[in-house]
Amino acid sequence: MEASKKAMYLKALHNGVSVAIGCTEPVAVAFAVATCAEQLGHEEPAKIDVRVSMNIMKNAIAVIVPGTGKPGLPVAAAVGYLFGDPSKGMKVIPEISAAGVKQVADLACSGKIHVSLADVKDKLYVQVKVTTVSGNTAEVYIAADHTNNYCIKKNGAVVFEKERPAVDSLADWELFMQQGRLQEIWDLATTAPLEELKFIKLAQVDNMALAKEGLSHDYGMRVGRAMNNSQSLGYDNSLLNRLVSYTAAASDARMGGAPLPAITNSGSGNQGITATVPVCVVAKAQQASDEQLIRALALSHLTAIYVHSFLPILSAYCATYAAAMGAATGIAYLLSGDIEVAGRAIKNMIGDAAGMVCDGAGCSCAIKVATSVQTMFKAVNLALQGVTIPGTNGLVSNSVDETIRGLGELTRSGLAASGPVILKIMMGKEECK
Repeated sequence: MEASKKAMYLKALHNGVSVAIGCTEPVAVAFAVATCAEQLGHEEPAKIDVRVSMNIMKNAIAVIVPGTGKPGLPVAAAVGYLFGDPSKGMKVIPEISAAGVKQVADLACSGKIHVSLADVKDKLYVQVKVTTVSGNTAEVYIAADHTNNYCIKKNGAVVFEKERPAVDSLADWELFMQQGRLQEIWDLATTAPLEELKFIKLAQVDNMALAKEGLSHDYGMRVGRAMNNSQSLGYDNSLLNRLVSYTAAASDARMGGAPLPAITNSGSGNQGITATVPVCVVAKAQQASDEQLIRALALSHLTAIYVHSFLPILSAYCATYAAAMGAATGIAYLLSGDIEVAGRAIKNMIGDAAGMVCDGAGCSCAIKVATSVQTMFKAVNLALQGVTIPGTNGLVSNSVDETIRGLGELTRSGLAASGPVILKIMMGKEECK
């Protein structure tokens, strides 16, 4: 592989994999509000006005803000203003004391925080204006990425500004990934010097810690703990059961407000968990070497980034399914070392259940994560036996790369009208009023 192409794949891996504490959409709001608080010297707020895109709103209604035990953007905004450190990016939310939790609840319920939909076409957009009791103001505008401040104002004067990202704009590495091929990703992950890939080991450390947390404590619906109780269905502690329960438990902990970091993929902690935990479980079962684990994780995460490069950054498509295609590729490497197995597994997944809907972040994400992993396991099992959906069927093409591109087209165009309908249903419920 030529050096320039290799460098871009590594850039995509480094940029597409990052650390976050909490669901990334409420975190983006906490980050924006924390930036305003920094501009205002944390003066007492009189009003915090938060305007967000549809997908930010959808992903913040039900998910728990870390350390607070409560969901919603008013809670995220309160945490950001009172305790957030914007210099920490997606780790803006710190551990909060019991007294701090009360302060957050008081501010969130004070009537000072107003949240509404912004009249924008962006998939990811946050606009915050804070007015203090002394009359000072600060404004922050974010688009295209969870921490991408493109404009900051204080008392109406611009203190920082850069070009506003165009709607659906992509970074150079994202555009590059759209020209990628699974074969190139496989070659890079399996042959690059190990030192260039070792950073991905942090995914094992952080995301498996979340799995342990979710299996040890009650978060959300306790999906991981319930599924780990295999005796309830008469199953033994099979590999599939461990894959599903560990991954769901990590999602349980993250969406249930555990104040632990997650290694994300394509801006999502649940995608990062799905691309990581199944690979780690299989690597342990296979007694894989440290090098094999690192290469399998790099392969999983980079494949997930590749699939996601054809999808909107946020949409009505549950992209944990795309992340599970990455896991399928990493597991195919561990079990067979054969890229053909990986290609068959991805095609089987896209031909099987490509349209799982994202109806907002919350404790139900753990069930969706479990479904993605179960489907992935089935797809890999069939692929190892040479079974694959023919290229004449539905979204599946003879080429795995064309199949992935077809999934992107379905998501961008076919599911575009679903988001507003989902949000309307969510916001129309009595529980959310």
